[in-house]
Amino acid sequence: MKQKKQLFKFIFIKKQFLFLIFLGFIISKGFTQDEQSSHHFSWDITIGGALSSFQDLKYSEVHWNGGGLATGMSFIWQRKGIHATGIEGVISTENPKTFDGTGKTKAYRGQFYYYYVHPVKHKQNCQLFLGAKIDVMDVNWRFVDGLSNNASYLMYGINFKAFSNYQRKLNDKWQLDAQLGFQLFSFMEDGNSFAYAAPQPLLENGDYNYDKVQLPIYFTPFWKFLNIETNFRFSYGKRWVFSYLWRMQQSYFVKNHKLTTGYSAITVSFKLISK
Repeated sequence: MKQKKQLFKFIFIKKQFLFLIFLGFIISKGFTQDEQSSHHFSWDITIGGALSSFQDLKYSEVHWNGGGLATGMSFIWQRKGIHATGIEGVISTENPKTFDGTGKTKAYRGQFYYYYVHPVKHKQNCQLFLGAKIDVMDVNWRFVDGLSNNASYLMYGINFKAFSNYQRKLNDKWQLDAQLGFQLFSFMEDGNSFAYAAPQPLLENGDYNYDKVQLPIYFTPFWKFLNIETNFRFSYGKRWVFSYLWRMQQSYFVKNHKLTTGYSAITVSFKLISK
């Protein structure tokens, strides 16, 4: 219950980021007006399968693997540049490699994002877009069997990424969008659970009070929190999109004890609106 309250509190505290993203959307829309360029708007719903993994060396060398459901929804608007906002989620069941009936984990991963990319190079049927992406909310929530009061784990935050989109018209029916995102920095919070870690400076300086749980939101540049994503989207006609998504996060909240998590997913999207 406490972690749920912390999550909701975090969402409300960071609601100003939603306003900033909305403002950025309006401003960038004004900069990308072009009377000769074409319009395209779509509303997609997505479903598919995913494989996921997790390892936290702060506490154990045990590696979890599993699979589950990938789902999402997105709104994409393209005139000259491409604007997109949406939500992605993976629900998976993971087992440790030392699985003996305990340690089975239910994992929930989700991102609420916005990105904008602007065309920088055009050649025949190919176009390269560069821009930025913000994961307004990036959540990793886990429930581990057999750990009693320490069964839940929660890490969440906001990510700022450099983002690119390579778009190629394959033929009259098919189009490829190859996307790459690389995190520049983030603001993360690691929940007080079996995988909780206080920021390294607090531990080294003796400033951490174990009698009073502290959950600071701390700044993490890319050399402390590596976050990479790729997405290959194959659009067929006006309604269907077939995708392969891979996302990996590797953080060093405690020195020399990395936390690695990620997933890959194959999905199918249907465009409820395409115009």
